[in-house]
Amino acid sequence: MSDAVPLRGSMFHALDRPRRGHPRTRQLTAHEEQTPIELTVLLREWPFAPSVQQTLAWMQSEPHQRDRFDADAVAARHAFAEEDRDLVVRWARQHGAQLVGEDPVTRRIRLRAPAAKAAELFGVRLEQFRWERPGGVVEYRGHLGPVYVPRAIAHAVDGVYGLDDRPIARPRLMNLDQTKPGIVSYDPTEIASLYRYPRLPNDGAGLHLVAGMIELGGVTHDHEIAASFARLNLPAPEIVHVRVDGAEPSPDAGGADLEIALDYQVLGAMTMAMAPQARLTIVSYDAPNSERGFIDAAAAAASDTTHRPAAVSISWGAAEEMWSHQGMRGFDSVVATGALHGVTYSAAAGDSGSADGHLDGRQHAEFPASSPHVWACGGTTLLAGRDGILSETVWNERVRDQGAAGSGVSGLFPGPAYQTTAGIHARQADTGRLGRGLPDGCGVADPVTGWNVFAGGRLRTTGGTSAVAPMYTALWTLVGALRGRPVGLPHPALYRAGTTAFNDITQGNTDGPYSARRGWDAASGWGSPIGVAIARALGAPVPQVRSVTPRRRHSGDLAL
Repeated sequence: MSDAVPLRGSMFHALDRPRRGHPRTRQLTAHEEQTPIELTVLLREWPFAPSVQQTLAWMQSEPHQRDRFDADAVAARHAFAEEDRDLVVRWARQHGAQLVGEDPVTRRIRLRAPAAKAAELFGVRLEQFRWERPGGVVEYRGHLGPVYVPRAIAHAVDGVYGLDDRPIARPRLMNLDQTKPGIVSYDPTEIASLYRYPRLPNDGAGLHLVAGMIELGGVTHDHEIAASFARLNLPAPEIVHVRVDGAEPSPDAGGADLEIALDYQVLGAMTMAMAPQARLTIVSYDAPNSERGFIDAAAAAASDTTHRPAAVSISWGAAEEMWSHQGMRGFDSVVATGALHGVTYSAAAGDSGSADGHLDGRQHAEFPASSPHVWACGGTTLLAGRDGILSETVWNERVRDQGAAGSGVSGLFPGPAYQTTAGIHARQADTGRLGRGLPDGCGVADPVTGWNVFAGGRLRTTGGTSAVAPMYTALWTLVGALRGRPVGLPHPALYRAGTTAFNDITQGNTDGPYSARRGWDAASGWGSPIGVAIARALGAPVPQVRSVTPRRRHSGDLAL
């Protein structure tokens, strides 16, 4: 491809060598080369119009405009240019690829071609790699070096995803050994009361609330979901599955299945506790665990005109170094577009401290939590009594091998305007470089003071920042209902509100250089939520909150 140029940020493997622990194993077989694969091509934003980020900034500075700015107007203003779309589709068809789908809202087109043809189109050599990771060995299709794009279409293309199908993320949860002494755990309804979530007028009667989650594996056990809500004396939500990129979820009792149970129960119970007469639908965007699958799942929620989720929970992630730069930029692009449509994305910041489980002595921020258009969710240790919260500190149980909250500063994304305007200039501890600091907020994640989750036929104590992501998603869903319109990007308003909307966490660290202090910090963000104050900061009328006395409890087994 002498007329081609490398696509910026498209290398998974540094210096054209496999990552350590990712040896090449073999070339593709003849059958594999002829097997069709699908690719997602992300097109650029139209260069002669305001960018998505500029429109978001304008909407936040002129909040009254949100009432006049409907989704159709957003789509028309920020969809791909027809000239770009026609140019890329014509080129693909001329070279043996088939157009199988397109989404103007998130500027994506989907192509299908035999693997060998797809490799030829984008100038890569596809091979099989072997990843020896904790929990098992994974084989995947990948390539060395960058993706190449012909000069004739290079100006129109921002990303090409699907040539590499390496698993990209893991669920961010901690399942505690039930035999450990001194465990304190809480029901989601108790946490909703402790964090003063706003109750909807008339208990939400007549309202239909819709929230989403992204899942990259595991299956839903409907009977356990029903049992968990019956135990809490709450109506169970309706669960809808949207299959993305042909995903076929498979059981994973030790990880992803428990993650799904946690997500449904935290999101559903915290929402229904404050709106027990409402109808709640949780939409699960089920995707393959790959960079393409993750991006397409986030995009599916952004452009879902059937269900229109108010907010989306993401309990999966990986250190930024595990992603390609084009992958992170592509994901950030689609969630920014989702924010224009009112969708609020929340993501777990990680459960292995500021190093994110790496043993190289350096700090690693978690993605997608490090995206500037995602609400990054850190973790705390919470003790509460009859009068409310007794103490709350940054979660760090690494000494006892029970995890620690993720935190830090992005190595790719610069500090967003909502942080710099608030006087926050976060520096990466290893390099001193300024960047997007995370988390934005936090909540109880320590499994020693964990969440009661019904899964595997019994009541479990579970923690991790993967509980905090659906916790905030429930809050955005409630606030959107109070406002009469979805929240979209909450960051600018909440960074202006600062500690007036949060329980400021001032003690603890994330097992590294980032420690809590007064105000925002790269260990706890602004702190844990004061739900009614957050609602007010986001322009929602807040009715009187009916307090529920929290109970401290020790978890135990409870058979189905």
